[in-house]
Amino acid sequence: MKACISIDMDNYRDYQSLVDSKGEKSDISFFSDSVPRFLDELDRVGARATFFMIGKDAARASNRAAVREIADRGHEVANHSYSHPYNFRDFSREQRVEEIRAGEEAIADIVGVRPLGFRAPSGDVDVETLSILRERGYIYDSSVIPSPPLVWLFMLYGKLFIQRSEYNLGRFWSVMAPPWPYFPGPEKLHRPVQPGPGPEPLLVEIPFSTVPIIRFPFYSTLMRLLPTFLFDAAVRAHGTRRPTLHMLFHLIELYDLEGTSLGEGMGRMPGLGVSIARRREFVAHAFARMARDCEAVALLDVARDYVEQETRGERGTL
Repeated sequence: MKACISIDMDNYRDYQSLVDSKGEKSDISFFSDSVPRFLDELDRVGARATFFMIGKDAARASNRAAVREIADRGHEVANHSYSHPYNFRDFSREQRVEEIRAGEEAIADIVGVRPLGFRAPSGDVDVETLSILRERGYIYDSSVIPSPPLVWLFMLYGKLFIQRSEYNLGRFWSVMAPPWPYFPGPEKLHRPVQPGPGPEPLLVEIPFSTVPIIRFPFYSTLMRLLPTFLFDAAVRAHGTRRPTLHMLFHLIELYDLEGTSLGEGMGRMPGLGVSIARRREFVAHAFARMARDCEAVALLDVARDYVEQETRGERGTL
């Protein structure tokens, strides 16, 4: 089993539009503080990770420097769209192509290579987006959250507390996808298929992992609320027979929001007002626990291995 740590680089303004849209506007960036802290924690446990960047953040020189450091220290930089639109599901095909193209070009301009992995804003992926990714030569998508408890609860949470009516965490039935890498079907995203011969390139979906049976997701926003011994229990319950243990983090985990309008807004939101000390402690513990028993690698490594095994006919079943 491989451990996969993925870090979404959603920035201050992205959260502010959700929970504090009427607050004081700010040009704060999480990159300068959070990226070095994440990199140091990853170095401490000998892990490689995947950072999903929003393309328009490349406009700031300090952000570009932080992203170059990510690549220079051996981690993957993948595409999280250009502007992170929360209504991605309402975009036309042409608009989605532009979001993906502009995001990948912004990343390639910084690190020198184009990304081969994509994560849709809020995990709002569908089969049409996957077809665009195939056309553009991507190897994997990592947007699906196969957890009915999380997605359906967050849909309700969004209606009650989030200030963006279009906020969501993906398509309704995507929660029924398997919680391990698979090849998605051409008509139903959550249905794994055995690819047949043909010219269409293989594209792997790498969902977030979940605790067996209850399908509780390895999603830091939720798991940081638990005592660390319960996180350890979740890792043990997940076991080592599945091909990946994949968990999602965000830059905001290691940014101190004290004294900011966003920090005040987050403090008013149920479950989100967690101190920086608690967040830093959880990230350090989670990284160490995930990397303790298996190699922590970038998602691109997992996707390439999966495609290669499929090509050679060596991939087994779970």
